[in-house]
Amino acid sequence: MNTKNISIVYVPVSDLKPAEYNPRKISKESLTQLKKSISRFELVDPVIVNGATKRKNIVIGGHMRLRAAKELGHKTVPVVYVQLPSMKKEQELNLRLNRNTGEWDFEKLKFFEMDFLSDVGFSDIDL
Repeated sequence: MNTKNISIVYVPVSDLKPAEYNPRKISKESLTQLKKSISRFELVDPVIVNGATKRKNIVIGGHMRLRAAKELGHKTVPVVYVQLPSMKKEQELNLRLNRNTGEWDFEKLKFFEMDFLSDVGFSDIDL
C-alpha cells in the first residue's frame, strides 16, 4: 500500500458504504459527543475508505464519523482513499484503526477543569 501521495477528497455520504463486518459498537453517548464536536469544529478527521475497484467506497475507518455527519445533515465528508483489493487486508486495517486508540494520561487530565472535561464528554466514572 503506497501512502506517499495521500490526499483528502470530499465524497457524497450517499456513495459510502459502511463495512458490514465492522465490529465496533456505537453508543448513543459517544455519538452525541461526536456530533457536538463536529458541530463545533466540523469534521476534521477524514473517513478512511477503500478505493480498490471491487471494494470501492467501503468504509474501513470512521463509521461513527460518517453516521454523525449523516445525522447532522452533511452531504459530503472528507475521505482518504486507500487501495486494498484484499478484503483480508481491509478487515485488518479496520481492526487496527479501531484497536489502536491509545490511553489517557490521567495525571495530565487532572489539570483540566471538570466542567470542561464534562463538556468534552468525560464522565465521573471515566475520571
